[in-house]
Amino acid sequence: MYTLIKGTYYIVGMSPDADSIKFRADNPDHWQKIKTENRRQLQDALKKEDGIVTIRLQAIDALETHYTPPAIRPPKDIGPITGKAREPGKGSHRQSHHFGEMATNTFLGFMGVTDVKWKSWGRNTWIDEARVKGIRIEEKLGDAIPGSIITDDVEQNGRPLGWVFAGHSPITDGAQLTKHQVGEMVSASANYHLLQRGVVYPFFYMGLPGAIRIPLMEAARQAQQNPDQDDVWLHDRTDQGVEVASLASLYDDTVMYPYLFRRIVRQWYSKTMTRFWDALRDKHGVIPDGEDLGLDLDGFFEEGDPWIFVISEQDFLHLSDVLDVTRTSLKLRVYPYDMVFLS
Repeated sequence: MYTLIKGTYYIVGMSPDADSIKFRADNPDHWQKIKTENRRQLQDALKKEDGIVTIRLQAIDALETHYTPPAIRPPKDIGPITGKAREPGKGSHRQSHHFGEMATNTFLGFMGVTDVKWKSWGRNTWIDEARVKGIRIEEKLGDAIPGSIITDDVEQNGRPLGWVFAGHSPITDGAQLTKHQVGEMVSASANYHLLQRGVVYPFFYMGLPGAIRIPLMEAARQAQQNPDQDDVWLHDRTDQGVEVASLASLYDDTVMYPYLFRRIVRQWYSKTMTRFWDALRDKHGVIPDGEDLGLDLDGFFEEGDPWIFVISEQDFLHLSDVLDVTRTSLKLRVYPYDMVFLS
């Protein structure tokens, strides 16, 4: 079952992107209705921000604006790092700034937010002021945009996975909904709107019922088949083949499926750390922090080769069956809306 939770969204003073937004429930007790293995992480997240939590939009994958690969545990034979040795930084990696910004603005526009002014300090960037429903807001938490979410699970980092709706809902706060009811409502969500506009990619997974997935898949398919000038589909290179000589070449020059971008970054970091540990063992020095941006996709599937279900073929395959990878390139032979990740 899914739970509808009414509340308020917050934009000013926050750092929303195309697939996440801050939300506070009108009735915090409704969080208890979510059946999740990550209950503790959710409670920690709610406590940390006085009841405000980040909602991660379901079934979409926006271009990365600040992706940092997860830390890698060193091998058992590598002890504490001493002397002048310095572990390579993970970095913060992004895809096309233009399309990432466009997707974020499309999401904000759906929520009634326009004329946005961002501010940065160090590594932090946030919305300093914006016009919400025509009213200029400059104070953090001064917007309180009414809306609701529909959710049935929580990520490991405490973010509820949800369908985001703007405005007042006629449905009772805390109502329990079936997958078919959610499927009938999903076309009014921000998730659907972003797919329909072609500014984000779809990302379908095994737990997403067909009643909900099918309208989303059709929205993404229509956007891909009838792209506008600023759609990601018009500029996407994943199905044509992406050359990956360096990370820098993927930042602004290439629009590609974010899932694969993240895997490339993780592989780069894994190989960078492996060279760093080898240098420590051989006492030949260390890799300069952040300077080795060369890429090598050999062993791309060593991280894992997930099972997928290809909808058009009605068949279970490995990702490697539809993704061609060479040392310096990759090419996805099915569209993302045609895949359901099973693992």
